Amino acid sequence: MKLIRILIFIGLLILPLNLHGEVLLNQCNVADIKGSFNLIIYSNSFINDPETFLVLDKVDDMVKIVPYASEFKYRTMENLTEKEALKIAEEILKSAYVSSIKCSAISVGGNLAGYELKPIYFPWVFGILEPVETVYKKEGDSIFIFIRLNPYVERQLYFGGDSDKEN
Repeated sequence: MKLIRILIFIGLLILPLNLHGEVLLNQCNVADIKGSFNLIIYSNSFINDPETFLVLDKVDDMVKIVPYASEFKYRTMENLTEKEALKIAEEILKSAYVSSIKCSAISVGGNLAGYELKPIYFPWVFGILEPVETVYKKEGDSIFIFIRLNPYVERQLYFGGDSDKEN
């Protein structure tokens, strides 16, 4: 019993150290986006590509946002104003199948590092609103984006909706 108390006490001491570098996503409004950005366009391989989303990486901070993916899966447009970046975002993300654009502020330790913009699809297009899933992890001066297409959508696209064909 004493060992368990000691382990819990050590865990409580270490936990705040792990949270210091935690990357948080908070919902925001596109109108709040201001500044200069490097625009990361992920996927966008074909019209209404469900993997497509954008990240606006702040230029004037010391943190670089990088997709954890092959270089052919994304491209970066550097040093754009918010007006230029949002115009490109609107052109890429808006379509007849997209109901709205979800804006999330990306912050580390209370400091804003950038924004994530994802299309929210009408439910009848893929059966879910947000087909691409992202997780952000800070390592050193970089934030890596781990990207995954929702398995339900992946089966629809590549296996005709039949999960038995996966194997």
